[in-house]
Amino acid sequence: DPAFCFYYPENLELLESEGASVIRFSPLHDQVLPDVELLYLGGGYPELHAEALARNHRMRTAIREFARRGGPIYAECGGMMYLMEAIRDLEGKVHDMVGLFPGEAVMRRSGLVMGYRELEVTTPCVLGSPGLKARGHEFHYSCLKNHPSLEFACMVTDAEGRRKDQDGLLRGNVLGLYTHLHFASQPQLARSLLACARERKVGRKED
Repeated sequence: DPAFCFYYPENLELLESEGASVIRFSPLHDQVLPDVELLYLGGGYPELHAEALARNHRMRTAIREFARRGGPIYAECGGMMYLMEAIRDLEGKVHDMVGLFPGEAVMRRSGLVMGYRELEVTTPCVLGSPGLKARGHEFHYSCLKNHPSLEFACMVTDAEGRRKDQDGLLRGNVLGLYTHLHFASQPQLARSLLACARERKVGRKED
């Protein structure tokens, strides 16, 4: 999918090594979700495809419904932007997105945020329990605005160990990070995500 095209290959390999079957789909072009127990939305360029993503009402509705039914969603950077209420592009035009998190992802012409990060979970989420640490990187021009309140699940520090900021928008089983995590830095990440997927599968069988 050209809108969400950044995934560390090792992340997918680690998920598969833990027993996952990776099924690819396109939020840009597909109308329905595949029959899955976990959504992983990687980074990319949703701002360049915001108009088309906004037009795909059926996919946006399907993802909202997946979350409403307790489906776990893990989204990084561009994937997180897609889960916001809207993306505001460089011309100031607002494009409706999935709406699982309040507020807008606003594109900027300057103010690049870039660097290696260490992330620590502070609130239980799909990545695991408080205290779990993993490494990755951050690279984006967007920022989050016009949100009345957001709950965060993680803290990040930079490569020098300085406290950087909160990260990890949290809503139930949905987590959105600006940080692109490398699962090889913390193998528990893949295990935790798949544990959420398996719980979802058991829950569906019991319904």
